[in-house]
Amino acid sequence: MHLAFVLGHGPSQHSIGAWSLPRAYRGFHYAQPAFWEHLARTLDRGCIDMLFFADMYGVYDGFEGKMDAAVRYAIQFPLHDPAPLAPLLTRASTGLGVGISVSTTYVPPYMTARTMATLDHLTEGRVAWNVVASYGRNAAAQFNMSEELSKEERYLRAEEYMQVCYKLWDSWEPDALVMDREGLTFADPAKVHKIHHKGEYFQVEGPLDVAPGPQGRPVIIQAGGSGPGMAFAGRHAEVHFATSSSLDGMKEHRVRVNESARAAGRAAEDIRILWASSIFVGETEAEARAKDEALRAVVPPEGGLALMSGHFGVDFSTLPADVAIEETGIEETPGMQGVANMLLRDYRGQTLAEVARMYGNGMGGFRAIGTASQVADKMEEAYEASGGHGFMFRCGELPGSIADVVDLLVPELQRRGRFRQAYEGDTLRERLLADD
Repeated sequence: MHLAFVLGHGPSQHSIGAWSLPRAYRGFHYAQPAFWEHLARTLDRGCIDMLFFADMYGVYDGFEGKMDAAVRYAIQFPLHDPAPLAPLLTRASTGLGVGISVSTTYVPPYMTARTMATLDHLTEGRVAWNVVASYGRNAAAQFNMSEELSKEERYLRAEEYMQVCYKLWDSWEPDALVMDREGLTFADPAKVHKIHHKGEYFQVEGPLDVAPGPQGRPVIIQAGGSGPGMAFAGRHAEVHFATSSSLDGMKEHRVRVNESARAAGRAAEDIRILWASSIFVGETEAEARAKDEALRAVVPPEGGLALMSGHFGVDFSTLPADVAIEETGIEETPGMQGVANMLLRDYRGQTLAEVARMYGNGMGGFRAIGTASQVADKMEEAYEASGGHGFMFRCGELPGSIADVVDLLVPELQRRGRFRQAYEGDTLRERLLADD
């Protein structure tokens, strides 16, 4: 299996209120280097593939037409820029990879190509780029846009964006950097090329002013589950981050990914799937369940609704609490269509209030609660049945929920031969994409 964790560079993760638990951030501050260095050392001890950073711009202000709930409950707010963490985390570890989200909607492609190439050097080949075709009125308002782009236009823009980045990363031939001291030639001018890109959305002359790093280009991660998002994954994703709360849903999603890959002329196995997961593991089942219950207890009633409003572009304060989730209109969301599809498939018949309570406590996806042996049993079942390649853990209380996985669950998976005993290879690409 491949194992990763998904966080945001802020105080609150996917479970609203987790920051308020008594042991959360005990002895640490979420914005200071010591906390992130501690996490890196813990993850490295467990040979975890990657720490992945979800990200967004602005603040969720769709619930009740204002941002109060997001600010009061720290609903994915505040969020700091994750990119500067990448070299800090990799310097504090020996093999941990770092995934950084950057938007194709707002950030110029030259800046992304340059940043990722720089981070490839500074992490010694352990960086990935989560390609995000961002949505949201408030996010658009931070970037001189009066309204957000349609989903179709976001992905058309993202497609050209990728072509620009590929051209920039390839603007240096592999042997262009010669560093010939006697001949006073640092790089061969004949092997560094302008790209002269002129498209519908971008004009970029090139070349990139960063020489190729250890990976040449970052590992490409993608998480969109809409029709355009899945087609994009088929063309570009090396790792696909997927959310499903049932084995049937996992299987269905894997089929869609396979079809998208084949439609793009790629082999299905070229795309590795990591399943969004919430894991509660303890020395006893009772201890694990107590951790889950403590997290549920701090989710404010309106918190899940506010998070859903931000993710799906629907003001859920205007809908009755007892309306069925399939009657809320989220199938037409401009936002996280893949997650909306998961809710409509796996939670059909449940009320908006019921779904919101679940959503505020981790957003759904694969869940397992119990001892290391019990959780490993469920993971093995999902791993074998789904056609996926591993799990992306969402976090509860930090740093404790990460230590639980590393110190309790990982040894059990290693004992079963399901997880590595040590890092192999030098780069994140070698570890994530090598043949099983």
